[in-house]
Amino acid sequence: MLVLDTGDGDEDYAEEQLQDLIAELSELDLDGIDRVRQGPPPPGSRSTDAVQWGALVLGLGGSGALLPVLAAVVQDWLNRRRSGSVRLRIGEDEIELTGASDAVQRRALEDFLRRHGD
Repeated sequence: MLVLDTGDGDEDYAEEQLQDLIAELSELDLDGIDRVRQGPPPPGSRSTDAVQWGALVLGLGGSGALLPVLAAVVQDWLNRRRSGSVRLRIGEDEIELTGASDAVQRRALEDFLRRHGD
C-alpha cells in the first residue's frame, strides 16, 4: 500500500498531487493501481463510493523486483516537490519517504527493500 500525505490540508491540492503521482506510477509495469476503499460514504455525502484519501493499493506482481523501481519513482517525485511524504507498506512493515534524501533515509529504504526483495 502507498499513502500520500501532502501535509497541507488542502483537499483539492492533495487530490491533484495524488493524480500526478498516479500518472507517474502508471508508467511502471504494475499489475494495478487502485484507491483503497473504506466502506460506504458518510451520510449526506454526494459520493457513492468513499475512498481512504491518498491511499493506493499497487499490484507488484509475484516478484519483488519492481519494488526498488517503485521506491525510486516515488522518491524522485517527492524530491521534485520538496514537500509531503509517502508511506510504503508491505504487510505490517512500513517506511515513510520524504523529499529529503539524506543518508539516514537512504539506509532505511535500502533495509526496507532488502527485507522485501527476492
